[in-house]
Amino acid sequence: MAVIYITNGFTQNTNIEHPETLKVLLLNLMPNRAETEHQFVSLLKNSRRDITLTFCLPKTHTLKNNARESLEKYATFDEISSNYYDALIVTGAPLDRLDFAAVDYWDEFSEIVEWRKTHTQQSLFVCWSAYAAGEIEGIFKGHQLTKKISGVYTTNELTIPHSRYFTIPLQNSIDGTIVAGSREIGAVLIQNKRLHSTYLTGHLEYQIDTLAQEYKRDSLAGLAPHKPSNYFDENNKPTDTWSATASSFYRQWLDDITEIKKSIALGRNN
Repeated sequence: MAVIYITNGFTQNTNIEHPETLKVLLLNLMPNRAETEHQFVSLLKNSRRDITLTFCLPKTHTLKNNARESLEKYATFDEISSNYYDALIVTGAPLDRLDFAAVDYWDEFSEIVEWRKTHTQQSLFVCWSAYAAGEIEGIFKGHQLTKKISGVYTTNELTIPHSRYFTIPLQNSIDGTIVAGSREIGAVLIQNKRLHSTYLTGHLEYQIDTLAQEYKRDSLAGLAPHKPSNYFDENNKPTDTWSATASSFYRQWLDDITEIKKSIALGRNN
């Protein structure tokens, strides 16, 4: 199991960076920041690579949940923008029913998408951030949905939870390679080697009860949600069928980043 040195956030466990580790920046756009931290930290621990992990959030975002504590525990983007990282992870956000221009930190998000080209070696965008970043850079063309895609789907042998109001039709890839997807739910995993970027429309970080909690929340809110597909067993209990995919995906992603880092170091020494 890998060691994760967390420099800030709700899960902070160190005040220093460890130079022998991979430096990963995680831009947390979720309102339940502490829970999202735990999800990603648990997932990254299953990799083979020790990591120094830093959390940040957009300075221009008006926080509604735990605002004061979040600002105390997190770095804002402007505070870390002069730093360099081996990898960037950008979480999803419950914004896929809004037009991009209605997102209060849209300009800053666009700036981060551009910034990462010169300050990170690899980038992973998850759910809404994948949709948004891919649109900004012309990687693909997605569109909003009136009915939520909710459930666990297997495409190209990758089993992934999904919870989104957008889709990227398979025919709408412009400058990306679709690694996984289907006509039913659109592109799931898209890569662009030129930009060293991966766009994942699902949530491999989700824990076993996350979709159930979302379903209950939406039901109580009167949204009449569809029951998550391929998720509950015959006793109406959530089943975890994606852990193997999640562990394998992140291990391979971090292994690839490690090899890139080694190649860069070797080039500098020659």
